[in-house]
Amino acid sequence: MHARIDFVRRGALLVALASLAAGCGLFGAKKTPPSPLSEFAPAAAVITAWRLSVGSGKGTFLQPAVAENAIYAAAANGTVLRVDPVSGAVLWRAEAGGRVTAGVGSDGFRVAVVTVRGELVVFDADGSARWRAQLTSDAIDPPLVGRGLVLVRTTDHRVAAYEADSGKRRWIYSRQLPALTLRAAAEMAFAGDNVLVGFPGGRVVAVSLANGAARWEATISEPRGTTEVERLADVLGPVVVQGGLACAASFQGRVTCADAGTGTLRWSRELAAGAGVASDGRGVYAVEATSQLHAFAIDGASLWRNDRLAHRALTTPLALAGAVVVGDLAGYVHFLTAAEGSFMARVQLDSSAITARPMAWNDNVVVLTSDGTLALLTLRR
Repeated sequence: MHARIDFVRRGALLVALASLAAGCGLFGAKKTPPSPLSEFAPAAAVITAWRLSVGSGKGTFLQPAVAENAIYAAAANGTVLRVDPVSGAVLWRAEAGGRVTAGVGSDGFRVAVVTVRGELVVFDADGSARWRAQLTSDAIDPPLVGRGLVLVRTTDHRVAAYEADSGKRRWIYSRQLPALTLRAAAEMAFAGDNVLVGFPGGRVVAVSLANGAARWEATISEPRGTTEVERLADVLGPVVVQGGLACAASFQGRVTCADAGTGTLRWSRELAAGAGVASDGRGVYAVEATSQLHAFAIDGASLWRNDRLAHRALTTPLALAGAVVVGDLAGYVHFLTAAEGSFMARVQLDSSAITARPMAWNDNVVVLTSDGTLALLTLRR
């Protein structure tokens, strides 16, 4: 998530400017230029195992889905692909029947995207169309697929659950919203028999997979200030479940970790987030609004901070095998050490922004740029 944050009042688009985290003011203030890339002695090499073009995703928040034996990606024009993660070969292409604004979600058996008209489209793993359902609104968050369900959060902040096989709707969860919210991508997560959902107002809610009832609610941050803009505190990026903790970050707020089973607060640190968080079980990694990277110990103690990528619109990080991986606004992928935050390696895929968070396949990194370059990267030390 990154590169574009819009504001919505009761569903009406108010502002569609460049990313705040890249240094723009709320209503067209002077943009802070991105920090130039500093030289460093590489401690590892980045090998591009394969790369291909899946089609442009500009103007969307499209995210690949990674399964054990497949990578699924989509283009804004409605094309959905299955890619072999070993060779990079395209195994099939399917059409969603309209422009795609949200996706991809998959558990390896079902593949889900959402069109601009708010239609949830689900395919089988072989690319054949399974079923379609009309949602209450459009969506920008990728569907969450698993546990026999396809779950979608729409831009009216309702969460709907559908049976993965039949498309029958099981339940809808909704809650009252602040007057002003961000139109920014977020991701849900499974935690036991619940799904964890981040909401405006700095809240994470555990919703029962069985019936859509709220089990618990955790406060990521409290809205502060006198104006509606100052009080924006939406949860950004994915809710991360790791080692019994559920961690999330909020706009103009904090990084917070709570017990994934009960919602009991474990720790919270002030940080105006520009993207979501990542965790490897040893640390929690977060991106501040000006693209400074922060690392916290699993108990919340501060470990390190790296400000050398400031204003480069960094993605939500990936924590993988002792490295922290982020993409930026110019198509660069940066690898930092998880222990110290020092630079290990860097590679540029193309010149377009990386807005999808990097994802892991085995010990490799899956990256998608906004121009549609999909690549598998391996870090060799």
